[in-house]
Amino acid sequence: MKIKKLLVAVALLGVSLVSSVASSSSTSRSCDTACPTVDGFCTCPLWTDRPKAPSFCGGWNRVGGCWYE
Repeated sequence: MKIKKLLVAVALLGVSLVSSVASSSSTSRSCDTACPTVDGFCTCPLWTDRPKAPSFCGGWNRVGGCWYE
């Protein structure tokens, strides 16, 4: 019984790690160097008003993208 619980815990940990890597990889690309991206997502460059904030390639360099409104 303990082995089954351990296997379930390991499986859940693996799933959570894979999903966190997938989500961070989709938003860790800097908009000023990585766009266009396949999924359209990027992160605001460090030199903007919203460093590392998630954004879209189509509007990162406009107000409401990586700049405050």
